[in-house]
Amino acid sequence: MTRVIDFHTHPHRPADLTPAMWSFVQEESPTVRELGDRLADPHYFADLLRAQGIERAVVLAEHCPRTSGSVRTETVIDLCAQVPDFLMPFACVDINSDPDPAALLRGYLDVAPIRGLKLYPSYQFYYPNDPRLYPIYEICQSAKIPVLLHIGSSVVAGTRIKYCDPVCLDDVAVDFPDLTVVMAHGGRGFWYDVCAFLALHKPNFYIDVSGLIPGKLRELYPNLDRLAHKMVFGSDWPVMPKSVEANVSVIRALGLPTDALGDLLYRNAARILAIAD
Repeated sequence: MTRVIDFHTHPHRPADLTPAMWSFVQEESPTVRELGDRLADPHYFADLLRAQGIERAVVLAEHCPRTSGSVRTETVIDLCAQVPDFLMPFACVDINSDPDPAALLRGYLDVAPIRGLKLYPSYQFYYPNDPRLYPIYEICQSAKIPVLLHIGSSVVAGTRIKYCDPVCLDDVAVDFPDLTVVMAHGGRGFWYDVCAFLALHKPNFYIDVSGLIPGKLRELYPNLDRLAHKMVFGSDWPVMPKSVEANVSVIRALGLPTDALGDLLYRNAARILAIAD
């Protein structure tokens, strides 16, 4: 059976979310409605994912004070430190609300095993090629950690989808050729073809399939057999309508070549996250 890394999960932090975001989470997620605050225990959180066949999971900070809320990196570091053999923290900074986001990121890297950076252009209101991000990209490139960006539509209140246009990432690819960039949600709603082009033609670009209907991946990406070598599995758990296990099962049934399936579910993520086999 192919091993699985989940590249895209969120901690259960209702108090850190805006009321609109919390309402959306409750509406979207049967897991949250059923299990509630038990999900706040990182050991319980990890055990549930292990039971669904996940070997390791990325946990994302989400500092987006004008839209979804503020789950700060410090919180995610603390949660992941309690299950370090399973949970991996991603930092988040905001160039519009953090006074010195580059220094903040350096500080996180100095004190914790940060495995990547998550940016939310449409929630934080900037384009991915904003020059203010360049010192942050420099840090990530030097530290050899990936940048995961929300690229695609969202129904979160206050979202400005224009900022997610993946064409802007071409500048980032040119200016930071050794930076690993992962496009979360793969251009959902508008830009599937642009994300597929970038993933296939930029050596360090990947697509994270979280937030996409797994049974439609062949429809969304007609060249899926080739593109799967530049994809990583992510669930958005626990904010998803079905279980992680169900999504993985659908992907296994897509008829991908064995090596492509292994890349999508495990090997690409393991390489990006520098997980020793």
